Amino acid sequence: MPTKYLLDEERIIRFVAWGKLRKDEDDNVLGVLPDAFALRDGEQSLSVTWCEYFAGAADEQLRCAVEAIRGSMKVSTKSRFAVGEVVRVRACAEGRPNARRLRIVHDPQVNNAAHASLINWPKDDWQLLELLAESEWSQLLTGTDADLLPVTACPAGPRSE
Repeated sequence: MPTKYLLDEERIIRFVAWGKLRKDEDDNVLGVLPDAFALRDGEQSLSVTWCEYFAGAADEQLRCAVEAIRGSMKVSTKSRFAVGEVVRVRACAEGRPNARRLRIVHDPQVNNAAHASLINWPKDDWQLLELLAESEWSQLLTGTDADLLPVTACPAGPRSE
């Protein structure tokens, strides 16, 4: 099967666990910690879910991407979902000194057909991860926010094939 690259105008969403969120002293969420975008030991790419894998309007695609994440892992009620635009995440990552070309590819998994991988993701560029957390991946959805989005059967869209 040929490699399917995500388009610049498409969106990706990343699950952010409660422990990877920036909070104030009262546990109000202020944003995302850079650790949310760091590779774990042994990881070769960063995992995300591709919103436009699904058919429908933009908000329906977003809801379907959240549901794909919920179906693939344990998601607590306090966790969040960070939404980013492919073009902006790519530009931010590739704009760093000594950056390699970021490849964002559809990488379906058994439990998440809309899974995508960010290949050549920087391993130790904490300034980049901080910048991404503060800007390109700063749109956060709570589970409640996601539940308010329209529900569909989440059919695969035309680009999914």
